[in-house]
Parts: sequence; structure tokens; C-alpha cells
Amino acid sequence: MSIASHPYPEVKIERCTGCGRCVAACPERLFTFKVVGYRKHATLTAPERCTQCGKCIVECPFNALS
Repeated sequence: MSIASHPYPEVKIERCTGCGRCVAACPERLFTFKVVGYRKHATLTAPERCTQCGKCIVECPFNALS
């Protein structure tokens, strides 16, 4: 994650399975789920509050956060 280009994690929707590990890992509780059709994926609700700790990126087993 490059702080200069993106100061907060981005969810790659095509890779996200909606497992919830990023939701559980985020100490600020900034993630929630968004349902599109029959599929859910994580979404960052308040990117301006992100502390850039990187815990969500580390916990994602599907490399869906960058």
C-alpha cells in the first residue's frame, strides 16, 4: 500500500469473498458488507478515519485489499 497514492485500503471487489476477516481485524471498525445481487463484499465506510495500521490487508487470505 502506497500512502502517497492511496492513504487507505482499497477493496478489490472481484477478489473479495465476503469472509469478514477484514471487518474483524479493523480496530477502528471501518468495514462493513455491501450486497450486490447474490454476492456480498467488504466496503470501507469511513476511509478518512483509517489509521493505516494494515491489519485488514494482513488478515485478508484472498489478497482483496491493497
